Amino acid sequence: MTNDDLGRLMRRLDTATTPIDAPIPLEAERRLREIVGRPAAPRRRRSLAWTSAAAAVVLVLTIVTGVFWMPAPAASALTPKPLTYAAVSDDPSRVIAEAQRLLAESTTPLMPERRSLSLGWYFSGSPDDADATVFRREWVDVKWNENLSGSVVTTAAEATNADGDTVPADDPTPGTVVGDLQFVQNQFSPVVRTPPAPTADAMRAIALATTGAGDQLTAGDVMLAVRSLQSEWTLTGAQQSALLDVVATAPGLRVLGETHDRLGRPVIGLGGIPSAPVNSDISLLLSTETGRIVAYESALVEDSSTLNLPAGSITDYILWDVRDREDAPR
Repeated sequence: MTNDDLGRLMRRLDTATTPIDAPIPLEAERRLREIVGRPAAPRRRRSLAWTSAAAAVVLVLTIVTGVFWMPAPAASALTPKPLTYAAVSDDPSRVIAEAQRLLAESTTPLMPERRSLSLGWYFSGSPDDADATVFRREWVDVKWNENLSGSVVTTAAEATNADGDTVPADDPTPGTVVGDLQFVQNQFSPVVRTPPAPTADAMRAIALATTGAGDQLTAGDVMLAVRSLQSEWTLTGAQQSALLDVVATAPGLRVLGETHDRLGRPVIGLGGIPSAPVNSDISLLLSTETGRIVAYESALVEDSSTLNLPAGSITDYILWDVRDREDAPR
């Protein structure tokens, strides 16, 4: 974020023109997620209520100026273990072609939906020693309407250890709502308002508009666009296939191999690094059973003195296609 970007964001959140009880604008919410790789909700600690848009400015200033307080525990205890991949002989084009074959055979979903339900973990800037090895997952349920009203509801899910095994944890208990943003008509600001056309050209245009990466999108840039789009839409197989067309032609794409995601589903991983000067290595996980894009992960390329984490540390992961879980929000 540049100083001009920050200035514009602060002016939009000016309490002189924004009611004190107004929800955080989605653009600000998305910008915060891009900066810290997490929704604006508590991580592994008691619930923190966002009482006004001004609170978002405080967080932005803290992030931009690098004024973080970090605890003493070893960095390895603060993030989940990276996934372990088994090597495959296929190159990226063959991996994507196989995923697209599976997508073409599937009929679910038949129509795009203005909803995104995800289960994820997001790095907390200030975990305490006692909670450093417990990773509280959260449901993020985004629902919005054609008239641009909607909601973003964050609900506590189960806690896991570094291996992903469920473990007992204190407050908040699973099912507790820890964030509830409500948007009135014309207040929600999606990446794209109408259902994206299932073509590579349409998806590339969305990726360019979303990332601001310039004419040449890297694989990491497209993966960031995938995250933005799937954080607001449940896409059809044809739409996901078109997105994969854009991924396939982006430079820097690499095959990570086969593994199981954080829910134990069989997947194959693709990796890419964004073109912007960010310290992130992005992974996109494709189901080997359906071909769908079911997960996104971000890891540090280099050591981060700001976060006090070494290279390779996971900073967040997001899991999609999770509505069939018994504990999923309805």
